[in-house]
Amino acid sequence: MPISIIEDTPKSLVVEFQGIDRGIAEAIADKLQNAEGIDFAGVEKEHPEIGNPRLVVKASKNPKALVSKAIDEILEEVEQLKVQMPKK
Repeated sequence: MPISIIEDTPKSLVVEFQGIDRGIAEAIADKLQNAEGIDFAGVEKEHPEIGNPRLVVKASKNPKALVSKAIDEILEEVEQLKVQMPKK
């Protein structure tokens, strides 16, 4: 899943996800919603059937680090779910 950094400033980050639906970007944005230092986190897409989803993050400090932390937390939660899933 390739990504493109569209905007990277000290208080803003826009990441475009290529070849996937908005699910992953939405999960990251949802995790960021209540994170300390986040002013805004959301997903935009030009059109529901075309284009790529973009994660848009506005933060008071280092949005890239906050996104990375959110991804780590999501991975940890998924790993916990995986352990609980019964095996065949």
